[in-house]
Amino acid sequence: MTIANGGDLLAATLADAGVDVAFGLHGGHLDSFLVGCESHGIKLIDTRHEAVAVNAADGYSRVAGRLGVAFATASSGFSNALAGLAHAYADRSPVLLITTSPPLRDAESNVMQSFLDESALARPMSKWTHKVTVAEEIPHLVSYAIRVATSGAPGPVVLDIPIDVLFRPVAPDYINYGGGTRRPAPPAPAPAALSEAIDALRRAERPAIIAGAGVSRSTETSELLTRFADLTGIPVFSQRGQTGVLPHDHPLNGYYASSLASLRQYGTPAPDVVLMLGARFGMMLGGRGGGVVPLDATIIQVDTDGSEIGHVRPFDIGITADCGETLRAFLDSGADVPWPDRSEWAALATTPGRAEPGFADEPDSVNGRMHPYHALRELARSLPADTTIVIDGGEAGSWMAAALPQARSRRAVYGTGYLGFLGVGPGLAIGAAVAEPGRQVVLVVGDGAHGFHLQEFDTMARHELPILTVVVNNAVWGMSIHGQDLVYGKEGRLISELRDTNYEQAAIGLGANGVRARTLDEIAPAVAALTADGGPGCLNLSVSGEVVHPVTPMMVGDTSAQDQIVIPYYDNLPK
Repeated sequence: MTIANGGDLLAATLADAGVDVAFGLHGGHLDSFLVGCESHGIKLIDTRHEAVAVNAADGYSRVAGRLGVAFATASSGFSNALAGLAHAYADRSPVLLITTSPPLRDAESNVMQSFLDESALARPMSKWTHKVTVAEEIPHLVSYAIRVATSGAPGPVVLDIPIDVLFRPVAPDYINYGGGTRRPAPPAPAPAALSEAIDALRRAERPAIIAGAGVSRSTETSELLTRFADLTGIPVFSQRGQTGVLPHDHPLNGYYASSLASLRQYGTPAPDVVLMLGARFGMMLGGRGGGVVPLDATIIQVDTDGSEIGHVRPFDIGITADCGETLRAFLDSGADVPWPDRSEWAALATTPGRAEPGFADEPDSVNGRMHPYHALRELARSLPADTTIVIDGGEAGSWMAAALPQARSRRAVYGTGYLGFLGVGPGLAIGAAVAEPGRQVVLVVGDGAHGFHLQEFDTMARHELPILTVVVNNAVWGMSIHGQDLVYGKEGRLISELRDTNYEQAAIGLGANGVRARTLDEIAPAVAALTADGGPGCLNLSVSGEVVHPVTPMMVGDTSAQDQIVIPYYDNLPK
């Protein structure tokens, strides 16, 4: 193979590693790499903002179960990309961000797109970052970066390749391939820990499985979990943001793990043994309290990162291993001996997650606008089967999460994540659509979050992506304004109101189709029309901003305590 220059060598190395798509924006620094991608069969998906490009690589990774690759030009483009990098870091997404910088000889000379130490800026929000100074070292450093991104606790990595390194001709005899692009086998569970875990699950009266990203980001691992659930009869719950670990209609699918906190309302005791498969304690599982996972439950924690085991809560059995390898070992070790009958417990445990929430009985409309739950439940019931649903936003996301059991979706990607990032949805949806060509993707986003990257309708239209964006339009920042009401009263409503914007018209202007729905009976026909041609569309749902989702007062906390200082979203402080 003839290699022209550093950019061509970079593209060839990525292609050899199995990369077939990269997301980003053009910059002159990148031209030799972009030409190399064209030569080596890597498809380029150009977005309208660098943060969206990294979000798209993130979404691609979540759905395809592979490395996502993004690129951003020097300084300004890199700075825009940092928001996407931070989101990928917090949510453990294996993403390779390629950026550039001015020529090495121009250091400290105030040339264009200089001033920033990009590696230093990226280091706190990446697993590894490095400036490449020799073109012949590109294969070695790229393959190492990929192994870092995908091994252990996955996460983003950053390679800064200066423009002169990318454009410089390569001396073939001096190319360093390092360890090559092959990946090592994932870690398997220790036999003693495996045996102890199986014994604990067999003895349990009320076992439960909580699956996180370690399961949801691999179709093969999800299938192994389905087989293990079928074998054992143990109900399965998803860490919020990680749905799709079991088929939507599987009888052992309890949906969100947060529903375990509702068992007491049904007179059902809590789980006594919980198997954590790639799931992390913390915000997504009720913080440090025992509302979701009882404090007295036996905890079996499986994670590729041994330091995460016991990081937030004590554990009883820790297994540092890949979730897929662990499930495969569970199946091999537990198939010969019949498992206890868990059917009664499973039926009780999955009831809260499948039941309609209390607000399902509230009126369909409030002061002439649709109740947000009823609107999203109607949306869920109207969606095509096996849709991928991407959820973005605060209260809007919570309303959609409540309606999710009504859908026949393939999976749901809850985008807001550990950083509470809004506006990540368009990128995640673009990546999801590219990862599975032809599958319908539905992005559900609040009108506040939608404003960050509305221009990405242009990206969806240019690349003919089947993404239906559903804007939950209540003309306010829902969680913000309702939180202000709880803490300060109505007079505390500051910078939390929006216009009732015709987002569907904006979508039409950017090349998509658009419809506004003001009543429930308009939703299903609109969904059918907007998904008929396989292109992008926008459904603008007029919903009430007066309805408060129960998650908001839960997150704000106790505002009635007289001896405490209210700290919204965290534990109150004593006065």
